Amino acid sequence: MRQLDIFADSLPVQRVNELIAALSSFDGAASRQAMQSLISADPANTGLPHFQVLCDFVDNWPTDCDALGWPRTPTAVANAVQLIREQIIPAAASMGNAGMTLVRKCWSDLARASEAVGIGSDHTDCFAAELYLRAQQSSDVVRTAQGTPGAAMRAAVQRWLGLGYYRCGKTEQARSAVLRYAWLAPQRFSIFVDEMGDAALSRDWRNFQADLGDLDATWFPAWCAHEKKVGAIMLDNLPHGEGSLAYRLVAGLVKRERNGLCAAVYEDRARLKRLGESFFDFYMRHR
Repeated sequence: MRQLDIFADSLPVQRVNELIAALSSFDGAASRQAMQSLISADPANTGLPHFQVLCDFVDNWPTDCDALGWPRTPTAVANAVQLIREQIIPAAASMGNAGMTLVRKCWSDLARASEAVGIGSDHTDCFAAELYLRAQQSSDVVRTAQGTPGAAMRAAVQRWLGLGYYRCGKTEQARSAVLRYAWLAPQRFSIFVDEMGDAALSRDWRNFQADLGDLDATWFPAWCAHEKKVGAIMLDNLPHGEGSLAYRLVAGLVKRERNGLCAAVYEDRARLKRLGESFFDFYMRHR
């Protein structure tokens, strides 16, 4: 292995750092000049193709909403999203951590453009909440998601709210959104749990699967109600289904059983048994 000679290698490294600084500032003229300096100092640099892509991008990216090139139509926003995902993110990897900062700035710009254009939440890849999520602006994720009509019954919206609230440190609101997502998108719930990155949620999901592995995620909220891991009880705008009915019954039983057994408790237990034998067996084993 060749020993690094800091005197021989410092100029190319310096030129790369100068180029990264110019790109990070979205300074097109400085980026082009730094690119030429890097080529002169290190014409065989393996990052040159990626840096060229980034120079061309920065030279044309409108950082001001009053700029002529600012995306002003849904199509323009969608095209910019595709460009960043397919070309800029791979190229920005050559910038290290600075590349992630550059990309987040682009997502933030596009989120503001999406709001200005009025792109609806049906266009999930281009809706402001999704773009703010990629920009790591959690309060803006929550703000834009909350304003969506019919939010309580929209899986995509509950995903945005769950992630946004959690990253804002609002764990109780996040848990409510998580439980709604379990009802609305049970087939994608495991992926969502991983995306949340919440150790407590991951542990609860594993424990649910260990207890009730024959049931899908729509029963997870009922399990959480039984284990007292739901935060505020949700009673309004629940989706139709056995899992949501079980959640409502369990939430009521937890409260009623504190005062002892009565006719209402026996009636709700009978309803719970009709909804799902395996869940009822679990429920009775843990009374």
